[in-house]
Amino acid sequence: MNSTITLSERTFKLLVEQAERVKRSPNEIADEVLIRHFSSPHAYIELVETTSGVTAMIKGTRIPVYIIVGYIQRAGASPESLAAEVMPHVSLAAIHDVLSYYYDHKEEVDREVGENSVEASQKYLRERLGEEGYNRITGQSK
Repeated sequence: MNSTITLSERTFKLLVEQAERVKRSPNEIADEVLIRHFSSPHAYIELVETTSGVTAMIKGTRIPVYIIVGYIQRAGASPESLAAEVMPHVSLAAIHDVLSYYYDHKEEVDREVGENSVEASQKYLRERLGEEGYNRITGQSK
């Protein structure tokens, strides 16, 4: 759903300047700010500015929400096995908060999971290196 919000000239100017600095659209920046401001709080989640934008991470770690979601979706891990075996330094409560955050922000997190998949990485490398360069760095050249 698209809606229109009217901003003061000063606010709009600040928004455009920030968008230019981070090479993103003013709409993306405004969406992130509004989501961050109006999102329900999650005790174990913080939003962190990264080179690719704002990413939800487990507080006190550098573990993005999309990593936990990926383990559960793609590897079939349970929250209990993640906390006990894969990430023993992350509490079970934090992992459940990740899932709560995921269900509150499903579209956004699913996009991040897709952007950070093995397939997306392979596609990125093929686009940047060409097929021959990709095969060479992955040991597939003949």
